[in-house]
Amino acid sequence: MTLVELVVAMSILGVVLLVFTSVLASVQRGVVRQDSLSQTLDSARLAIQQLDRELRSGNVLYDPALENAPVGTPGRIASCTGCLPGYTLRVYTQTNADTRGPTPYRCVLWKIEDQQLMTRWWPPLEPTSASGWRIVAEGIVNRDLSPATVAFVLDPDPLKGGRTLNVIYAANADLERYPTQTVKVQASLTGRNTSYGYPGNVCQSTPTG
Repeated sequence: MTLVELVVAMSILGVVLLVFTSVLASVQRGVVRQDSLSQTLDSARLAIQQLDRELRSGNVLYDPALENAPVGTPGRIASCTGCLPGYTLRVYTQTNADTRGPTPYRCVLWKIEDQQLMTRWWPPLEPTSASGWRIVAEGIVNRDLSPATVAFVLDPDPLKGGRTLNVIYAANADLERYPTQTVKVQASLTGRNTSYGYPGNVCQSTPTG
């Protein structure tokens, strides 16, 4: 083999290796991206299941549209820091409450902020005893879409008595680089919501922060 033939062969091999490496890196990025999106979707689905349990055992479901609504809005509820109408949900529920205690209920608050779905809880009428925020799912981009996608909406059908909540989680593990890969997880959840005359002020005050 002459020197010219060796140089040509090495050049061809270099091009082949470059193409192969580029394809392999592209496939690997795609696999990582899909895995990340899959984990985000799994977290969103689990969050809906948890919320479903809380609503089914819920005695009061507060209107998400009133959470930190503009001042002057009838029924407005002063809510948590960073909480916005339609992206915040408050429930008075028996789920995970201490059924042996004097009050077998608890107040639960959900919010979407900084692409995170978070929740916290506190004993009724005791917001100073609240837990810290717990991140349930990341990559929830409802507030970052254009136009934004409202996450929590009470069904306006009067026959449903304000007991049906429509939930939409827009999930994207990397919205900035892959905006077209946003996937929405939706559900309609139903709870009791004051069917038995529970007071509506037990979770009216929220913890600071």
